[in-house]
Amino acid sequence: MLKISKNTSLNLSIVISILFMALCVAGLFIMPSLTKLLIETENNIGNRSAIPQGGRTFILVLSYLVLAVFMLADALLFMILKRVKSGKVFTAETVSLIRGVSYCCFLVGLLFALLGIYFQLAFIVAFMAAFLGICLRVVKNVIEEATEIKAENELTV
Repeated sequence: MLKISKNTSLNLSIVISILFMALCVAGLFIMPSLTKLLIETENNIGNRSAIPQGGRTFILVLSYLVLAVFMLADALLFMILKRVKSGKVFTAETVSLIRGVSYCCFLVGLLFALLGIYFQLAFIVAFMAAFLGICLRVVKNVIEEATEIKAENELTV
């Protein structure tokens, strides 16, 4: 198994976070074409070309909302990474940032559940996003407990 240093791993995560944000910004410009392509693609269920204009607008709005939540989550993750780099992991601010990312996952899950009206596979993405939100809540609780233990230890010294 390839093992890289902690610092290299952290810097790689920061670079990936920046690249993801750049992809999201690019997505802002190609979203109309992308949703049109998705709507007009045939699958085993049938052709979605029968979706009315109101439904198409609904899908486009939801797509932009998903993208906005992705960008918010990525910004929060970037802030967490900067805190890790500066050694400020076990703090209330970091716990709040992790909480924010978990809420973003739940919101993405809700938005994809709404997209499930037209794209049944979106329900799977909604389930996965909600599960990721639950996982992040567990991580948040662990970090929060560690923060409290650290604060108690600092008081006893």
